[in-house]
Amino acid sequence: MQIFQILSKLFPNYAKEAEQSNCRLAMIGFFALIHNYALTGSIIPGIL
Repeated sequence: MQIFQILSKLFPNYAKEAEQSNCRLAMIGFFALIHNYALTGSIIPGIL
């Protein structure tokens, strides 16, 4: 339990920053998926 208190003092905005990073990476992946579909006509090239 003490380690969580130490980490929360070292990184007070960890949860918010982690959630923002996760959201941004998901949006990059979605953007890449849409553009790949627009360019090649398939979601995963080589698989229909």
